[in-house]
Amino acid sequence: MKVWTRLSRILFDQADAADRLPLVRLSLGAAVARTIVQMPSGSFFEEHHDTVGKAPVRLSAVQFNVLRGVTLASVALWTAGVRHAAVRTCAAAGFAALNAYVAQFHPRLWNYNSHLNFFLCAATAVDTSKWLSVAKGERPPPSPEERRMQSLALAAMQLGSAAVYTQAGLSKVIYGGKEWMTEGTTLKGALAVLGTPEGHKLSGDERLMKALSVATVAGELAFLPMLVAGWRGRKLIALGAVAFHLATKRFLGISFWHLWALYPALFIAPTPGAAAGREAR
Repeated sequence: MKVWTRLSRILFDQADAADRLPLVRLSLGAAVARTIVQMPSGSFFEEHHDTVGKAPVRLSAVQFNVLRGVTLASVALWTAGVRHAAVRTCAAAGFAALNAYVAQFHPRLWNYNSHLNFFLCAATAVDTSKWLSVAKGERPPPSPEERRMQSLALAAMQLGSAAVYTQAGLSKVIYGGKEWMTEGTTLKGALAVLGTPEGHKLSGDERLMKALSVATVAGELAFLPMLVAGWRGRKLIALGAVAFHLATKRFLGISFWHLWALYPALFIAPTPGAAAGREAR
């Protein structure tokens, strides 16, 4: 099958999109809610605003806490399946505002979890309440255009997660050069200085460091094309990504949970409509 035909089916013709999106809503909503809860209180930002830099926007402690409270409530309602446009808008816009404000104090944080903003915008733009929802009452079946949009929203999150690896691989190649792979010193240093006790032990093996460095970059750059080309095996590909993150957590202490924790819903878990209709092949 031609690449563009395959990609078109992934984007617009995922038969189980309406059934998978409620699972995504639950996992994504939980990840966003946890991120919001873990943010410092408004008093922290008010107290340290002048010491961490000249941020262009300044909120009082009360203003920040109100924004966080409204956003958290909206995300919780959306996660439960409330479909009202105001709830969906407040959830997506509020979280974007919170992340943007926090990023003024720690710019690298935006890159670390910005995929949650992108995913939340995509998920709140379509109906995700077919099941696992407090929404009640008979509803007409979605139109062909609505089904296409649901498929597009799901695919945007699936391919968007793969693009995170592409970005990571390209960053290593662009800023680290071939030496990042051929010498293995970056990975060796990370394991030796920042890693767990298990990671410290691995860092002494020079050949292993070089092999793991090559495998890391190759895997990150191959993830997106492999996912598209091997779409029928996406569950196994996603399981491999989860295993990669668990190993990274074990040896480097880096979790990145708010990406891989979404994979069961995005790729792996079975859905009621999995066998219905035509699958992208």
